[in-house]
Amino acid sequence: MVGASVSNAAFFPLHAGSTTSIDIRLAVAAVAGLAATLGMTVAMRLQSRGYVPAYVAASALWRRPPERISWSAANAVHIVAGMLAGVLFEVLVITAERLRLALGIGVEVVVAGVISVVELVALGLVALFLYGFFAWVVFPRYGGVAFESAAETVRRQWAVSVAVYAPLVFATLTVVHRSLPV
Repeated sequence: MVGASVSNAAFFPLHAGSTTSIDIRLAVAAVAGLAATLGMTVAMRLQSRGYVPAYVAASALWRRPPERISWSAANAVHIVAGMLAGVLFEVLVITAERLRLALGIGVEVVVAGVISVVELVALGLVALFLYGFFAWVVFPRYGGVAFESAAETVRRQWAVSVAVYAPLVFATLTVVHRSLPV
């Protein structure tokens, strides 16, 4: 594989140090999720129907049509979902680490010296969950007029937004972890 290497030096992901506790990792993941969500918001705002998912997600929670959701409610749900997605990424990576240790697997494949395969898979799973859960579960049920009139446009623009989120959450995690004193 071009740009890949195999490492057995550590059981910890590249974005976090080996001495970083799980509670710190989860807190950093929430902050990284927030930062990535703010970056994703820029991408959403640049698209014609890019912010529809925030209103639809809030409508699912408040059981109101998206057209009756306030900007602050939509934004709050959007931000919390982004923070939770950051935590989900870290939980997936921690789970994979624990599984590797339990199975005695001492080899980790690193892609381009930047990201491990486990981290790459976890990012992919988070992105698929963010896209799939909204596009195929929440949106059809709570999308209202937006779903009836522009379902494919909203789904496509949501896919672009998720594609912005995933690398941003990883980059933010990496930068924050590498600047931590622990």
